[in-house]
Amino acid sequence: MSASVDTLAEQMLTLVDIVSAQEKDIKALKEQCRKLEEHNQAVMVAFSAFFHVLSVGRVAKASEITSLLQNISKIAEQEGRPKESVAFLQELARMVPGHSDAEPGA
Repeated sequence: MSASVDTLAEQMLTLVDIVSAQEKDIKALKEQCRKLEEHNQAVMVAFSAFFHVLSVGRVAKASEITSLLQNISKIAEQEGRPKESVAFLQELARMVPGHSDAEPGA
Protein backbone atom coordinates (compact mmCIF):
# COMPACT_ATOMS: atom_id res chain seq x y z
CA MET A 1 0.00 0.00 0.00
CA SER A 2 2.85 2.34 0.86
CA ALA A 3 4.40 1.85 -2.58
CA SER A 4 1.17 2.87 -4.32
CA VAL A 5 0.90 5.98 -2.11
CA ASP A 6 4.49 6.90 -2.98
CA THR A 7 3.78 6.37 -6.69
CA LEU A 8 0.65 8.49 -6.44
CA ALA A 9 2.58 11.23 -4.62
CA GLU A 10 5.26 11.22 -7.35
CA GLN A 11 2.62 11.43 -10.06
CA MET A 12 0.93 14.35 -8.30
CA LEU A 13 4.26 16.18 -7.98
CA THR A 14 4.90 15.57 -11.67
CA LEU A 15 1.47 17.00 -12.49
CA VAL A 16 2.19 20.08 -10.35
CA ASP A 17 5.45 20.60 -12.26
CA ILE A 18 3.67 20.24 -15.60
CA VAL A 19 0.93 22.69 -14.60
CA SER A 20 3.50 25.17 -13.32
CA ALA A 21 5.43 25.00 -16.59
CA GLN A 22 2.22 25.45 -18.57
CA GLU A 23 1.27 28.50 -16.50
CA LYS A 24 4.66 30.06 -17.31
CA ASP A 25 4.12 29.30 -21.01
CA ILE A 26 0.64 30.84 -20.88
CA LYS A 27 1.99 34.00 -19.25
CA ALA A 28 4.69 34.28 -21.92
CA LEU A 29 2.12 33.77 -24.69
CA LYS A 30 -0.17 36.41 -23.19
CA GLU A 31 2.73 38.88 -23.13
CA GLN A 32 3.56 38.10 -26.76
CA CYS A 33 -0.10 38.62 -27.70
CA ARG A 34 -0.15 41.96 -25.89
CA LYS A 35 2.97 43.08 -27.76
CA LEU A 36 1.49 41.97 -31.09
CA GLU A 37 -1.73 43.84 -30.35
CA GLU A 38 0.25 46.99 -29.55
CA HIS A 39 2.24 46.57 -32.74
CA ASN A 40 -0.94 46.10 -34.80
CA GLN A 41 -2.43 49.24 -33.28
CA ALA A 42 0.74 51.17 -34.08
CA VAL A 43 0.63 49.96 -37.67
CA MET A 44 -3.02 51.03 -38.01
CA VAL A 45 -2.20 54.48 -36.60
CA ALA A 46 0.74 54.81 -38.98
CA PHE A 47 -1.32 53.88 -42.03
CA SER A 48 -4.12 56.17 -40.95
CA ALA A 49 -1.66 59.01 -40.48
CA PHE A 50 -0.06 58.27 -43.85
CA PHE A 51 -3.38 58.45 -45.69
CA HIS A 52 -4.26 61.65 -43.87
CA VAL A 53 -0.95 63.09 -45.01
CA LEU A 54 -1.83 62.17 -48.59
CA SER A 55 -5.07 64.12 -48.38
CA VAL A 56 -3.99 66.75 -45.88
CA GLY A 57 -5.15 69.71 -47.94
CA ARG A 58 -8.73 68.45 -47.89
CA VAL A 59 -8.82 67.25 -44.27
CA ALA A 60 -7.12 69.90 -42.13
CA LYS A 61 -4.48 72.58 -42.20
CA ALA A 62 -1.06 71.24 -43.09
CA SER A 63 0.49 72.91 -40.05
CA GLU A 64 -1.99 71.14 -37.74
CA ILE A 65 -1.21 67.73 -39.24
CA THR A 66 2.53 68.40 -39.03
CA SER A 67 2.21 69.44 -35.40
CA LEU A 68 0.07 66.40 -34.60
CA LEU A 69 2.56 64.00 -36.18
CA GLN A 70 5.47 65.68 -34.39
CA ASN A 71 3.64 65.37 -31.06
CA ILE A 72 2.89 61.69 -31.72
CA SER A 73 6.53 61.04 -32.56
CA LYS A 74 7.68 62.83 -29.37
CA ILE A 75 5.30 60.75 -27.26
CA ALA A 76 6.41 57.55 -29.02
CA GLU A 77 10.03 58.48 -28.31
CA GLN A 78 9.27 59.21 -24.63
CA GLU A 79 7.50 55.85 -24.32
CA GLY A 80 10.59 54.08 -25.63
CA ARG A 81 9.02 52.91 -28.87
CA PRO A 82 11.38 51.45 -31.50
CA LYS A 83 13.56 54.05 -33.22
CA GLU A 84 12.30 52.92 -36.63
CA SER A 85 8.72 53.71 -35.59
CA VAL A 86 9.64 57.16 -34.31
CA ALA A 87 11.65 57.85 -37.48
CA PHE A 88 8.67 56.76 -39.60
CA LEU A 89 6.38 59.23 -37.81
CA GLN A 90 8.94 62.01 -38.19
CA GLU A 91 9.24 61.21 -41.89
CA LEU A 92 5.45 61.41 -42.22
CA ALA A 93 5.57 64.88 -40.65
CA ARG A 94 8.19 65.92 -43.22
CA MET A 95 6.01 64.60 -46.06
CA VAL A 96 3.19 67.03 -45.28
CA PRO A 97 2.90 69.58 -48.08
CA GLY A 98 4.22 72.94 -46.92
CA HIS A 99 6.27 71.41 -44.09
CA SER A 100 9.32 73.44 -43.23
CA ASP A 101 12.45 72.03 -41.60
CA ALA A 102 12.58 75.08 -39.35
CA GLU A 103 9.63 73.73 -37.35
CA PRO A 104 10.40 72.42 -33.84
CA GLY A 105 11.08 68.71 -33.56
CA ALA A 106 12.18 68.35 -37.18
